Amino acid sequence: MFTPDRVDTEELLDEHDAPRPEMERSLRDLRRINRWFGGISIYRRLLERAGPVRSVVDIGAGTADQVGSVDVPLRIALDFKFDHLAYLRDVPVHRVVGDAQRLPFRKDSIDVLTSAHFFHHFSPEENVAILREALRVVRNAVIVNDTRRHYVPLLFIRLVSALRLVGRITRYDAPASVLRGYTIPEVRKIAEQTGMQAEVRRAFPFRFGLMLWKRPT
Repeated sequence: MFTPDRVDTEELLDEHDAPRPEMERSLRDLRRINRWFGGISIYRRLLERAGPVRSVVDIGAGTADQVGSVDVPLRIALDFKFDHLAYLRDVPVHRVVGDAQRLPFRKDSIDVLTSAHFFHHFSPEENVAILREALRVVRNAVIVNDTRRHYVPLLFIRLVSALRLVGRITRYDAPASVLRGYTIPEVRKIAEQTGMQAEVRRAFPFRFGLMLWKRPT
């Protein structure tokens, strides 16, 4: 009743020809959203549940604000867009340009791999492939968090957009992100296809956290 149909629409920030001032404004918007609406706190809480972590890779990391917020000896931010990684380099993390479906890391070389507000960009089949590739390189766990598809966050972000509190790209991309999102049952179904132990839980506000342990079910 409160869940719209999933609509897979491309987002402007993913395009290669986005005007640089608008791209930078959108990246700043995303940082504020992560800080004010629980993204960073959720990221930290989920990572703490993985136990002692000495190395973490965050895929789709953007400006690396989330992986940069945790106290881990080796922090790596991976994104397929160099200009996102290069902007606001105020966080001392290693930055790698790469493809989440073909990670440039050896098998069992990283403790934990994370993604935040990244899962919704891909189809269920693509997410299964990304999770399996992530499981190849980790020793411990894969951690995902993203927005749940629901009318409440959709209406909220449309109100924020109508008030012009965010830039043009964010006004388009944020509602599109919610509509591209997944429900808890959909996330569980995707995780089950990896064959590993999975835990999916709700996170405030209208997010989900997926913990995928490198242990067969």
